[in-house]
Amino acid sequence: MESTNHNYSNEIEIFSVNSLYERINVSIPSGQTVITQSQGKEIVRIIHRSNRTFVATQQKHIQTIREFLNTNDIMEKLCSPSFFCEILDLLGYDPCEFLLEPSEEFLQDIQYNCVHMLDYICTKDTFVPHIANQIERIRRGDERFILDDNFDSTMYCITDNSRIVSCSYYRPNGGLFENTCSMQVFSRPEYRGSGFGKMTASAATKAVVKENKLALWACQVENIPSRKIAESLGYILLGGELCIVK
Repeated sequence: MESTNHNYSNEIEIFSVNSLYERINVSIPSGQTVITQSQGKEIVRIIHRSNRTFVATQQKHIQTIREFLNTNDIMEKLCSPSFFCEILDLLGYDPCEFLLEPSEEFLQDIQYNCVHMLDYICTKDTFVPHIANQIERIRRGDERFILDDNFDSTMYCITDNSRIVSCSYYRPNGGLFENTCSMQVFSRPEYRGSGFGKMTASAATKAVVKENKLALWACQVENIPSRKIAESLGYILLGGELCIVK
């Protein structure tokens, strides 16, 4: 079935509404912002999805956050790795007392109290393939296949002497998100910068969108290489989330 028979904008809208509701149990109309009091140790939580914004913050910060949102482009702010510092300054906290969750290795005995993610989405209409002839498809049953049963049965890999040095794969989602797949890509540190991640991610994305499904990509805001791969393959920025706890 050709993509012209699909209303991807409507599918993306439905996904955005459902994914936001799943996280906060609140329905937000398009173009609206909801600000509410946070619970527990949460200083502030900001989620933006397709022209909808949800904010939970401490009661004493609600007016400050409201004024900030009225004078700033929240999606532009969410794309900045330094946004968590700006928010902490705004609310009267010392940013030096907070650590942003890293995109790579977590250090033991370190408490990361800031999470800042971006979300992208790709369809057959937006996908920009990157051709790579050296992709090896490693399927379930191969001794090198490492994925759990909830992932697809194929890994899209680049190998060096049969050793996987870069791979991409995806997890088909169910329930309200049945027509979506969550993408993953990984390259060994010594092979990064070679373009292998883009090659394998392109192969995995192609497998998803050829079935008229939505490919989902999530990464930490400071993971610039991951963001560049997604954007180069035609993934569209859907939204972002910042959560800071004390």
